Amino acid sequence: MKRLWIIAFSVLILSAVDARQFKPDTLYSGLKKATSFLIANEAIYIVEQGNHRVLKLDLDGNLLEKYGNRGSTNYQFDTPRDIASSTGLKIFVSDPGNNRIQVFDKRWQYLSSIKGNDKFRTRDEISPELIAVNRLSEIFFYDTKSKSLGKYDEDGAYLDQIPLQSEVKNVSGFQLSESKIFLLDKKSGLIHRLSENGFYETYYEAKGVSSFFHRDGVFYLTVNDSVVIQNRQNFETVVKLGEGTNIQKTVEGEEIIYILTADELIKIRRK
Repeated sequence: MKRLWIIAFSVLILSAVDARQFKPDTLYSGLKKATSFLIANEAIYIVEQGNHRVLKLDLDGNLLEKYGNRGSTNYQFDTPRDIASSTGLKIFVSDPGNNRIQVFDKRWQYLSSIKGNDKFRTRDEISPELIAVNRLSEIFFYDTKSKSLGKYDEDGAYLDQIPLQSEVKNVSGFQLSESKIFLLDKKSGLIHRLSENGFYETYYEAKGVSSFFHRDGVFYLTVNDSVVIQNRQNFETVVKLGEGTNIQKTVEGEEIIYILTADELIKIRRK
């Protein structure tokens, strides 16, 4: 069974001779408890949970728009958590304080809200924290109330509720990648891999990992204040930020790695 060994080799990883350091470039700072971000439509959208809003930046980090404030009506949020997109045409923002996911078009026009369904074990209320969209534009989310995954189509129609196996003790990271579901379980120190239908497949050891990003068989792992690339048991430290840095999310783009901390968005060029 394939595994990721993190804690046992963390000292080796962070001090490896062939580990390369890349100079980080701060794109945007002064964020208040940022939790997630999305790159779509030639722009960057950041969920700023501390101000109950979403910021839109251009790819150079210039602020373009501010969306929302605290409230319960359309365009308002209560502790928003995550953001995802269906090929840029629709943008989904998890709004757990209001028990919903708000749906916008690429011009940020409100379209609808995904709320609870009587088939869910939550009595018509959901608390969607982490969200992701697959290649068919179906929206998946982790519901903290039922401890399960919800699945809806992009128009908000209920498709399925996926219960999680007993092996999953906690969900603190969630990504759809290569037709698979990846769940970071900090409590168990594992990344679980499921099929898109929810069948348990395998796990990767990930003790000490606080966030991850997966693409083309490569994991980008946050270990303490560093981002580490793991590929076929070869480890490379991309960047080591200041001690105590609270990294929320990492996304790998074309020759660029984006890192979101609680108060800033950082860009690193790998070439």
